[in-house]
Amino acid sequence: MYKIRLLFEKSGAAAYISHLDLMQAIQRSMCRAKLPVRYSEGFNPHIKLSILVPLSTGFASRCELCDFELLEPVEADELLVRLNGAFPAGIRALAVCGTSRSVSAIAWCEYEIRWPEGDAARAADAFAGAPLRVEKRSKRGTKEISVQDYVRAISFECQDGALVCRATLQAGDDPLNPAYITTALTQAGVLPEEVTAQYTRLSVLMADGTDFIQEACDEKTKL
Repeated sequence: MYKIRLLFEKSGAAAYISHLDLMQAIQRSMCRAKLPVRYSEGFNPHIKLSILVPLSTGFASRCELCDFELLEPVEADELLVRLNGAFPAGIRALAVCGTSRSVSAIAWCEYEIRWPEGDAARAADAFAGAPLRVEKRSKRGTKEISVQDYVRAISFECQDGALVCRATLQAGDDPLNPAYITTALTQAGVLPEEVTAQYTRLSVLMADGTDFIQEACDEKTKL
């Protein structure tokens, strides 16, 4: 068996594909690409793959990771070409990475958030001031948190009239969805009610801020 960790991006309409539909789209693409992928055993065999650190529906990403196995070796460049020839619009394979590093090493995720309008100075002041408290929901229930407690770094700037935020937020067992940044700024009066937002994950980081993907892609991967 040849373990593969694929780095890919999703953008445009592909950002609105649900997690399950994304997995099925990748599985169908692997079939079209005629890759020698490993299937599960049993009465309903399917391609065995997992998407690491999955995102909410509606989020774009430049750093999606997918683990799967090949029964035969395939050159990395050929693998990327074959997948990109089969992937639907908005999904693009970028690189093949090493698989030795556990996803549990990911402690932070960096995001870009865009709103159609807003004041960068007011947004920065809001985060530098009193705790911005929101109701955070998870599978374990709802709790009130201070958003700042989940933020490693955050900055704001205006670009062509839009307000753009870059934020490094807690991942792991108790992650912060970047939508809570929008919630916090709306409650603080910085953003209008019912504001629209565009979310893009830029990178996934380890506890010390090292780029998890760069470290993995620097490994010598034999296919």
